Amino acid sequence: MDKQRIQADMMRLAEIGRSPLGGISRVFGSDFMKQEQQEALRYLEEAGFETFMDPAGNVHGIYRPADACGPEILTGSHLDTVAQGGIFDGLMGFVASVEAVRLLREEGVRLKNPIHVVGTNGEEGNALGGTFGSRAMMGMLNLEDPEYLSLCEKFGYTKQDLEQAKMPVDNIRCYLEMHIEQGKTLYEQKEKIGIVNGIVGLQRYRVNIRGESNHAGTTMMEYRRDALVAAAKLLVRADQLAREMGGGMVATVGKVDAEPGAVAVIPGRAEFILECRNLEETQMERFTADMQKYANTLESVEIKFEPMVKKKPVRCEASLVEELEKICSQMEIPHRIMSSGATHDGNAFAMKLPIGMIFVPSRRGISHNPAEWTEWEDVYTGIEVLACMLKQLGQP
Repeated sequence: MDKQRIQADMMRLAEIGRSPLGGISRVFGSDFMKQEQQEALRYLEEAGFETFMDPAGNVHGIYRPADACGPEILTGSHLDTVAQGGIFDGLMGFVASVEAVRLLREEGVRLKNPIHVVGTNGEEGNALGGTFGSRAMMGMLNLEDPEYLSLCEKFGYTKQDLEQAKMPVDNIRCYLEMHIEQGKTLYEQKEKIGIVNGIVGLQRYRVNIRGESNHAGTTMMEYRRDALVAAAKLLVRADQLAREMGGGMVATVGKVDAEPGAVAVIPGRAEFILECRNLEETQMERFTADMQKYANTLESVEIKFEPMVKKKPVRCEASLVEELEKICSQMEIPHRIMSSGATHDGNAFAMKLPIGMIFVPSRRGISHNPAEWTEWEDVYTGIEVLACMLKQLGQP
């Protein structure tokens, strides 16, 4: 493995979109993203892949062994970033897939399966919806919605483009992705590989609270119907309940609005978005039911929960999880089986294909931030594990 070259190639691609503030802003639809797509194609060509970019902006590279006869193995990650993001999120997984194939070729490993590397477009949240590129490949975009199509056309994508981007899945064995953890479990536990057993589901509700606005000085406490106080009680209860439930349950409220927003007026209305995530759908349903039950005890206000998003959890293929665990044990790499709390392209691919995911540590669990960092030796370890997995799946 040429570690110096890998690092140089990774940084050449990573620096595209670097802003004066230090972060990487290679966001969906930007000129920087278009530049990245062209550079990614060049990188794939240099590595000996057949290359093309599909009509949805996904970059593809295919390695076809001379005597290949089996189904393709799809592997890769996304090329875009959030605004002011880091260098490893997404891109590292794309580079790792290319380098894992290159490593096998250099070692003279004979494979029966073509390896299809993909650098996806628009995985991060965007106007057309996160995991845009992978959903396009899996035929999961709502192309019958005139409003959505109109929005797509503003980004230069026609209905015909997006229909042509759909990938036949009958000849694909599975999808594999290497990614930074974006959490601190591996970092804190000093483990080198996370073997993902599933990607958590997500439920999101808009919570509306109506009380009564009134004078802050003349309305005694016993007569108040303060919507913001009720919201605060709900926020505290959500945090307590998630901790009590355990089992990987997380709950978040990132923004609260209150009206009329005047210093000397009791808030008569409050609104916030409540989100919960877990690998078990029944646990998310239980969390929401318990929150609504608690809301009913706050008698001085009216509270409504409006469903916004319900994404089901995704399970990784058990046989792929078992094989990855076997590889790590044989290589004596400290590892653990864990779930992913973040959405990935695997969410879309799992609708049509078996998926497997490998995590490597994020320093202090930081991601979506210019301070995002993964040690290079951890990157190389991940490449070796991915290469072993490709070798195992592609043996004659």
